[in-house]
Amino acid sequence: MARIGVCDDSREMSLKIAGLVEKSFGERGYGCTVESFSDGTKLLEQNALAPFDILFLDIDMPGVSGFDIAKELQSELSQCLIIFVTSHAELVYDSFDFRPFNFLRKNSEIPLEESIPRVVEKLAFYIRQEETVVLEDKTRGSITVKIRDIISIESSGHYLIYSIFRGASPEKIMTRGVISEREEFYKNYSFARAHKGFLVNLARTEYLSSGRREAGLSCGITVPIGRKYLSSLEEKYSMYLRRRS
Repeated sequence: MARIGVCDDSREMSLKIAGLVEKSFGERGYGCTVESFSDGTKLLEQNALAPFDILFLDIDMPGVSGFDIAKELQSELSQCLIIFVTSHAELVYDSFDFRPFNFLRKNSEIPLEESIPRVVEKLAFYIRQEETVVLEDKTRGSITVKIRDIISIESSGHYLIYSIFRGASPEKIMTRGVISEREEFYKNYSFARAHKGFLVNLARTEYLSSGRREAGLSCGITVPIGRKYLSSLEEKYSMYLRRRS
């Protein structure tokens, strides 16, 4: 369950954002706890007691600003995802120093009632990819991996070969299983069938070539695309890119 903090020097705005965030996560089937603050110092005190996973921060606040909070978290090597919320569009470039997950404008033509659900959709996808699974390797036993690190799954007889992202060279994990059963499980994590013998993680897909009928994945891996899967794969990849942007 995600622990979320919202901070805006306007108490009314802080409560509004918190309500929209909690509603948006609930509509996507994700439980979360949301705490709202109108003082950056109070937020940092609570974060010290129990770190937040996600923060929606107003940038321009008296005393401790949103940038001050982000800088403090950077010094702690926090893994917290930060979304800056501000009326000052000119601050967006300064915010890049803190590598925020996203940036929302209060006075945009797109109201917060629309922009916050869009950001929560991206957060939900990111959170899903951060989940872990335990794979029972044929020779090494139980290995825990993040969904995000699974590049592809290949069917080989009664076994499945997982290619796992480990830098320049992928790690191979071989487990017993049936690819159709794994397809049913991993479709909730933006995996798609590229071929009767391959599933690919769209988050690890770098290109699709309809001419060569192949998918280019992380670590230089290429996977064939079956003729019957080409149209569906292209559609799912296009949807994934739209959701990510």
